[in-house]
Amino acid sequence: MTPPSTLLDLSFLQVLVDPRHASHEAALATYRELVDAYERHEMRLRARHDHLDALGGPVRQTVLAPVERISVAAQYRRAARRVRLPDEIAARITSEAERTDVAITLVVLRRERIDSVVSHLAALSGLTGLV
Repeated sequence: MTPPSTLLDLSFLQVLVDPRHASHEAALATYRELVDAYERHEMRLRARHDHLDALGGPVRQTVLAPVERISVAAQYRRAARRVRLPDEIAARITSEAERTDVAITLVVLRRERIDSVVSHLAALSGLTGLV
């Protein structure tokens, strides 16, 4: 049986790989717990390919090696344009770029049947039971 999937959002990944960020140590501790669960075959770690590409190659091939890439198809982007964000998420969005990114992420979560998100964004933090 395939274990449940957890999506690592770009905001979390950026904090994880930036040792100067104020929340880096907390992100690192969270990631260690996630990797431990991954190694016990309790979960799959996944991230959008565009988010992983934004981090650069060396990080992707070392620290983030357990993380599976999810291709964001053009149809996901089209579907995201039609997404009406839930009020509790929309209220935490601060820009149109963030709205677009969150909408694409919500489409990815649904289409890829992902169960939870780890994010540093207020708009996505704490989302679980999505499928």
